[in-house]
Amino acid sequence: MKRGFFAAFIVLVLSVGALVVGYRYKYPDYTYRYRLTVNIEVDGKVHSGSSVIEVKWRGGPVIGDGGPFGPSVKGQAALVDLGDRGVVVATLINGEDYGPAKDGALGALWVAAEAFGNHSTVQEIPDLPNLRGKRDLALNKLPRFLWFSNPQDPTTARKLLVQDIPTALGPSARFASASVEITSDPVVIDISRKLTWFQSWSDHYRDRGPMYLKNDLALSRYMFVGDAS
Repeated sequence: MKRGFFAAFIVLVLSVGALVVGYRYKYPDYTYRYRLTVNIEVDGKVHSGSSVIEVKWRGGPVIGDGGPFGPSVKGQAALVDLGDRGVVVATLINGEDYGPAKDGALGALWVAAEAFGNHSTVQEIPDLPNLRGKRDLALNKLPRFLWFSNPQDPTTARKLLVQDIPTALGPSARFASASVEITSDPVVIDISRKLTWFQSWSDHYRDRGPMYLKNDLALSRYMFVGDAS
């Protein structure tokens, strides 16, 4: 009796395993990881911030109007510490649209792939894990930048375009560069060390939702950490 039950259990496990393998073979996932680095110069000194971001396109059957891939992002926004001039955050979503915002700001799903000439279309997604090397970001293919004049107060956030950096941060300030580099480095989530208000807000995000500011800016948790983090 026990032997028969054990044999049936083994057959069940092998059958389930075969189904999983077959499903993944038919609907594979495509993952790549990159380091985003942002450089801002102030008073002749370049301040840098970077983060490792992982993008996964999970394959599956087409249902209704949906496509064959569903994306997810793991990681956190890159943060540039400018000392007494606050911090600049390169957000993971632009806060306006799934694709480019009206001012061209891209989310983490697109920014690295676009730099390598891959538009993450259904036909191009399988090529994403083959990306290699480093690319500088064009000025019209940058993430959304938020400037917190006081990193401890989220209500000081404002959108920051690269051409407005001297006006916001002072005449000696300028956008120096931004780049993406394919990497196997680990994903690290420690943004609450710089933005001390973030963890408490994030922990209660399901109940409280986005933070709406007076300057028509809505802060979403997913600007700062990926939906798969």
